[in-house]
Amino acid sequence: MKDIYTSLSGSLGAWRHVELLSNNISNVNTAGFRESRAAFGSDGQMLRLEEVGYNKADGALELDNNPHHFALRGDGFFSLANGSYTRDGAFHVDLEGNLVNADGVGVLDDQGRPVVLRPNELITVARDGSILGSLSGNAGKLGVFQLNNPRPVGGNLWQGTPVASTAEVLQGGIERSNADPLRGMVELIEASRYFEAQEKVIRTSDEMRARLNRLN
Repeated sequence: MKDIYTSLSGSLGAWRHVELLSNNISNVNTAGFRESRAAFGSDGQMLRLEEVGYNKADGALELDNNPHHFALRGDGFFSLANGSYTRDGAFHVDLEGNLVNADGVGVLDDQGRPVVLRPNELITVARDGSILGSLSGNAGKLGVFQLNNPRPVGGNLWQGTPVASTAEVLQGGIERSNADPLRGMVELIEASRYFEAQEKVIRTSDEMRARLNRLN
């Protein structure tokens, strides 16, 4: 039965790879999305998906001159009040003056405090994240952190252990997804074919055993 187990491990790894690639393709238009990359290993018989990494390359920069939109250049994430992190800097100011993301979750400064601005205040944000308000003056510094052991929690949100980051903040634009749709489609076709090949091996092996059982 070793041949079946070998093919089964290969098909499970291929299916997981198909899922990762499908998720990359479905998020090519998700701002700040980082694509998943898979690494496979083998003990000589079993093929396993051993590690899921993430492409740290910056996504394309889309300038829109919105003063509350920010893009990161380098390895870093904005800190949010719900304990998650994101590279999607399409923020806005709510009625209470809080800087929030598209879902209304507050954006935090580098001390873990909400970023609060005065009504109709114009802001200028430096590359290190420092915020200068036209009315309030120094309004803190955007919390930008690198993540140890990062893990996605849906869409463009992440969790992990925050550490200091040297990523630069660019005001007036957002970062697009870094997923490559063309490469993703090619890899998805290859992974699907590999999955189908392993399934065929399993079916063939099962049919051969059935024939041997009938002979016996």
